Amino acid sequence: MVAKYVMLADTTRCINCKACEVACRAEWDTPLGYSRDWVKEVEYVNAKGLPEVQLFPGRCQHCDDPPCVEVCPSGASWKRDDGIVLVDHAICSGCELCVPACPYDARWLNPVTNTISKCTFCQPRIDKGLQPACVDTCVGRALIFGDANDPNSEVSQLLKAKEWQKLVTDEVNIGPNHYYYTAGKAIPDTVMPKLNERHLSGTLMENIVNPLGTLGIGGMMAVFLGAGIKKLIDRRQDVSNKEGSHEQH
Repeated sequence: MVAKYVMLADTTRCINCKACEVACRAEWDTPLGYSRDWVKEVEYVNAKGLPEVQLFPGRCQHCDDPPCVEVCPSGASWKRDDGIVLVDHAICSGCELCVPACPYDARWLNPVTNTISKCTFCQPRIDKGLQPACVDTCVGRALIFGDANDPNSEVSQLLKAKEWQKLVTDEVNIGPNHYYYTAGKAIPDTVMPKLNERHLSGTLMENIVNPLGTLGIGGMMAVFLGAGIKKLIDRRQDVSNKEGSHEQH
């Protein structure tokens, strides 16, 4: 059975120690001023009139129906069968069309690579059988990651044992695979996703001129197509080189 990776965040265990953010930054060499994950603080007054703070760890939600993939003109944004949403940096043009398409504000243009960065659930670590860096370093065990399709996994057991919530609204319900446990407390509106008009493909295509407006639509498509062709050629060359190396041995 194909895995279905999900992230659980127990907000009652998070202490906002920033260990997850530091581990993520170290794992991915993230530029200063940017982050693939975060902890949002929400202050409010409870029913007893006392101040309280809720903590919500956040990152890419790896949605079942990710709008970032739909709007990407080059195909650089894509989703694996196990649900992980990735960015192919070899063909990402840095056009940023996917940035406003994400209702969770989880994408940003990396000023060093000029390509889009986001949480990938530490996909290289996952493929090696390791946990994401943020989960591995969470001192309070507030973050739990695993395969929801495996009935014996910890996430599957926890999803059955507790009442979890997702960051969805009537306007934005795109199947996020990030769950939150709040011990019955409602999730504040400030944490909920916000619908951007550019999520709508029709509106998006009408305004697609922005990043490379001087080139026009045809020029943009040529750039994206050229990047894809170059990547295909590079892949074939790499395969050819490896085959030649095996033949010599």
